[in-house]
Amino acid sequence: MRQSIDRFNYPKNSQNVVKEFHDLLRKGKFRIPICLKCDLKIWPPANVCSNCYSREIRMSKLESRGRLIEHSFSHIDSTKTLGLVEISGIRIIGILSEGNLNPGSAVKLTKCGLDKDNSPYYEFSAA
Repeated sequence: MRQSIDRFNYPKNSQNVVKEFHDLLRKGKFRIPICLKCDLKIWPPANVCSNCYSREIRMSKLESRGRLIEHSFSHIDSTKTLGLVEISGIRIIGILSEGNLNPGSAVKLTKCGLDKDNSPYYEFSAA
């Protein structure tokens, strides 16, 4: 019997934290897995806690505000400003929708999702 597979090749009937992360991003919702045993934020998302190896994980909404650590420019397709942002103790690379931000600037996550290639994207603006 052949099992049904989605675009990320996850079995449809499995309890898969990474699949849930992608499904939520597809809806524009940013959640990350947190271990129920040791409270570790599991980033990048994984199905097992890297600290205590527990599979008891829940998806949790985080604060949407953070700070810009560094920024740079990308000239692939179009010029975009990219930034490394620390938000709720994790670091994310995303697009900066405003060009006048400097390291240390307060930012907030304004948009997230999956692009046409099913790659996650995150967009930040001044907080």
